[in-house]
Amino acid sequence: MTKLIPVFIQGKKWIQISQMSFDQAASLRAWLPKDQLKKLTFQGITLNDCLDFEIYECWFRQSMALGFTTPVMDF
Repeated sequence: MTKLIPVFIQGKKWIQISQMSFDQAASLRAWLPKDQLKKLTFQGITLNDCLDFEIYECWFRQSMALGFTTPVMDF
């Protein structure tokens, strides 16, 4: 599984769910509470599916440890 590189927006690290493969995005969305996705504006472009990089890293580590299955929520 390829790890996304974050982008800095408003002083925080973010990733976009739409940059993930379909299977990875589906796994993450199943694990994630819906209120965690944010709509941000970056260089005049609206990004609708942003997630705090720290939350993504937590999911990524769990996914790697479990062999890319839906991980248990721990935050």
